[in-house]
Amino acid sequence: MRINIVFRFAIIISFLMCTTTLSALDIPFSENEVKLPENQITGLVRVSPPDSLNCPLETNTWLWHDGKNLYLQIEAEIDENFETGNYTNYDIYPGADYLCIQLITDPKSYYAYGFFAYPFENRIDFIRTSSLGVDKTWNSNYEYISSFNDTLWTVSMKIPFKNLRFFGNPPYNWKIILTRYTRHNKQLFSKPFLITKMGKDYFHKALDIKIDHPIEKNKNFYIRPHTIFIYDLKDNETSFDEENIGFDFSFNPSFSTKFKLSFLPDYSDVPMDNVKDIYNSKYPPSYEENRYFFIEDFNVLGVDDNLFHSRHIVQPKYALKFTSNAENYSFGFLSSLDKETEGASDDIFNIIAFKPVHNKFRLQTTLLNRMNPDGNYHNEVLHLEPTWEFNRNHFIWIDMNLSYIDSLDSTDYPKKGYYGKIGYSRRNKDFYFSISAQQMQKDYAVDMGKIYEDDFYGWNINTYYSKNINDDIFRELNTTINLSEEIDNQTDILLERYSYLNVELESNYNLKFYFDYQHVKEYFVTLNKYFNKHLTGFRMIWDKFDWFVLHLGIYDIENINYYYLLDSYNGIYLQYGLSGTISKYINYGFFADKSIYHDIPEHPEVDDEYWIGNFDLNINITNKISFNNGLRYDNYEYDAKSEYVGYFSNFSWEFKRDCYLYFGYKTSLNKIDNSYQEDYQKLYTKISYNF
Repeated sequence: MRINIVFRFAIIISFLMCTTTLSALDIPFSENEVKLPENQITGLVRVSPPDSLNCPLETNTWLWHDGKNLYLQIEAEIDENFETGNYTNYDIYPGADYLCIQLITDPKSYYAYGFFAYPFENRIDFIRTSSLGVDKTWNSNYEYISSFNDTLWTVSMKIPFKNLRFFGNPPYNWKIILTRYTRHNKQLFSKPFLITKMGKDYFHKALDIKIDHPIEKNKNFYIRPHTIFIYDLKDNETSFDEENIGFDFSFNPSFSTKFKLSFLPDYSDVPMDNVKDIYNSKYPPSYEENRYFFIEDFNVLGVDDNLFHSRHIVQPKYALKFTSNAENYSFGFLSSLDKETEGASDDIFNIIAFKPVHNKFRLQTTLLNRMNPDGNYHNEVLHLEPTWEFNRNHFIWIDMNLSYIDSLDSTDYPKKGYYGKIGYSRRNKDFYFSISAQQMQKDYAVDMGKIYEDDFYGWNINTYYSKNINDDIFRELNTTINLSEEIDNQTDILLERYSYLNVELESNYNLKFYFDYQHVKEYFVTLNKYFNKHLTGFRMIWDKFDWFVLHLGIYDIENINYYYLLDSYNGIYLQYGLSGTISKYINYGFFADKSIYHDIPEHPEVDDEYWIGNFDLNINITNKISFNNGLRYDNYEYDAKSEYVGYFSNFSWEFKRDCYLYFGYKTSLNKIDNSYQEDYQKLYTKISYNF
């Protein structure tokens, strides 16, 4: 009987201990600072390297809220190795120790909001996506104050609830992840122990928090007009008319919905694209989107560049977007009208997306449209992507795309086509594996995306392996392998066989090593002949000193000359780079690549040796006042062009929160027939004010 009683008592005590351990942290409601054990988070453990050792520097965090904002008070012990970094623009990493808070307001949807704190109050916020990547295009109104002395770093942070998507009524059951990074030894600490290799468990196992008090509703309404004056130095003309005035408008009907309208948006303050090696490129060149409207909140639409490449929209007259999510679905809509300019028509682009979620099954449904305003042409694509997680971190998915295109200007239309993929993927702590099969019909058309080939079927295998080594010399090994084939639908002839291997090895001595191998077997239909392309190379980065980070690379290459010679040729590809932070006010980056082909015969339209280069110099007087300068250069010969030089200089001043004054200069020169010709040379002044 006594044993029975003792046994029952032990079970009860164990149950109570487990309940206490697993219970959520209650976030108190208060207008003033609250620092009690009940709302405190401490005990960070090391996650890189992932050995769960306690953080040697004590780090304590207290949380409370006032119905409008979440407040965090963080007190972090520091030592002589504390690195303060430098001033930067918004969303630019300053090279410093940091603290990071991630909030998960919708645990079923696998994403988190992230907020960084740095010694010099640099601002970086982001969304941790379901693929565990970081999307810094999302912006919030979070604020914090940072101060430090010889032994203690203190951060007081305010995160507005109006910037977060959530739903339901109190209690709000959310999750949180706290991390701390010490840059001198590249170590990362977290509470709880979480690493991105865990896959979806990274979100599942975050620390539970609970808010019992109702959160006040806020429409988060704002309007930001902007105006721009442009002076064309080439034509000696000043440009200012009704199209030089526009505005951004946004409001949130609820905590889970957002509407945004941009009328005559201007992107003069967006820096020039980096020069890329597009000489002799098999496909037309494309550049990543860097305009905020088209990248912020884009993931809810459920498409990638292959379906919707927003750089097709060159100079939009308007762009509007509406996004919403709830416990069991997400919804998104985007529409934009492009301005008719040289190289662009006045087309309308539309996307509407809906994704229901039920337990471990999701169905992304997206309809895309591009059309002329007069109705002479239109192209639609229906994108269906069901995903089933049939076992933890094991997925089966289908990607089906049905297209329709019609044009009154041609007798070849209308046309219908499809592109489909089916695949399986899995992830565990160190290993990711994916296999898929695909087929694209000849008449498949997606004029709002990036599709360069059609009428083929094939397969693809992707693997990724990551391992922490933790010995005296090396700390981490990453390996990627990609294999694929494309085969002609009509003849079953192999069109392309692709293989790629990448090995990354990080040492404990400020050295990173990269080995790359790529081989492509490619079929030329017109010549009825196969060609081989390959790349084998080695890169290294040495970052011992903040002011002098060295990048070097050398590759042995064999490439095809597509335009005139229609044969493959051997060469060497060299990479040089220097980057660094000179002081807390100045940082720079210089990168130059050189291509040398050994055996190309002389031809007036073919270049066997050329450079491309990008140089950036940033001067940040504070985090809100900056001069950004850039130089772009290439000298490969193509048609009559033999050299290109581009230069920009931008001054930016955030004189009030989200209110900016810009001054800028841009110019572009091309050397054509041995003489330099200006594409453009412009000065601009732009001001935007947020109400």
